[in-house]
Amino acid sequence: MRNEIILIAFSLFSLLFFVSSASAYVSLTFSSTTIPTTIEPGSKANLLLTISNTGTEVATSPQLAIKPSAYITADIGVFNLPTISAAGSTQITIPITISSSAPEGTVALPFTVSYNVGSSAGTVSADNSASITITKRTILQISDVTYDKSIIQRGDTIKITITLQNVGKGQVKDLVISLRNFSLPIVPASSDTEKFVGTLDSSQKASVSFDLVVSNNADVVTYSIPVSLSYYDDTGSLHSDIKYVGLKITGIPDFVVAIEKEENIYSGAQGTITVSIANIGTGPAKFVTAYATADDVDINPKINYVGNLDPDDTNTVVLDVNPMKTGNHQLVFHLSYKDSYNQGFTKDYPLEFSVGGAPIQIPLPFQILIVVAILAIIYWKRSSLMKLIKRK
Repeated sequence: MRNEIILIAFSLFSLLFFVSSASAYVSLTFSSTTIPTTIEPGSKANLLLTISNTGTEVATSPQLAIKPSAYITADIGVFNLPTISAAGSTQITIPITISSSAPEGTVALPFTVSYNVGSSAGTVSADNSASITITKRTILQISDVTYDKSIIQRGDTIKITITLQNVGKGQVKDLVISLRNFSLPIVPASSDTEKFVGTLDSSQKASVSFDLVVSNNADVVTYSIPVSLSYYDDTGSLHSDIKYVGLKITGIPDFVVAIEKEENIYSGAQGTITVSIANIGTGPAKFVTAYATADDVDINPKINYVGNLDPDDTNTVVLDVNPMKTGNHQLVFHLSYKDSYNQGFTKDYPLEFSVGGAPIQIPLPFQILIVVAILAIIYWKRSSLMKLIKRK
């Protein structure tokens, strides 16, 4: 009886051990993502692979081996992983390189994970794959903008040429470039505001031209002109985008410089010359500075800061002159100024003026004597004339 009880107890223990051993297992699941999420042919990326153990036993000595793929290459082929506990997980970053000939779509990267179940010596392998989406993006960039005039002013009619390039990997189809939604003092010169380009392969360029008119009330600034793009990509999806190009309106300062007034311009005497400076150009002149020189004439001041002159503005400069010789002299007015874009200019304006001999200066006492003498002569002549009339 005792032996039977021992036998039954041993059988129950063996059964419980067998059931316990049979219920301990490893179950691996896999998920993945990429950084960046959008991958193009010929690019590099990182595959983030997460391995989760949903079983009841630890996975010991796990190892990840990346299998060869036609379009994706793992920069590291084998990874030794840490133990994955029951209900635990681990994540591996796998650097990958996409072949430049990879097709657009989803490509599988196969791999194998081998591990031991708990402390057992046997190796178990699990095969799976990560799905990687390859996209040939279409990216249009404005690579060049040119105008048929180097200096653009108010009232000008100009031709703008815009060059676009497909810098993406995908093909651009049915590309239309247009100038729309103008709220600027710059408008298309005709109703032809839309150009059909068609297909642009990767790295290919295309140029279109438009005629524009600059309004007379445009400011001397740089305007941003909107350029609308409409096209389809390789998947047939419609894209719309707006790019901006710059148009610099330049006003050109121009001057009329003249002698407005001359006072006391005599040899050996100090006089003044008033010079007027008028801006008759289309743009403002900034930081106008006048430098005055003349032959055989002492001028003061030689440097005169005038300041800013807008179109139709006038300013004057008064010069003290001390000429030593009579005759005609040349006064050179050298103007230095900057335009609205801080570009510097200089220009000379020669002016003619004449110097006469100094008038005779009679002292006041002599002037009085002369006046008295004249009056005396007039009185004597009048008296003589009256006496002659009486005799007759």
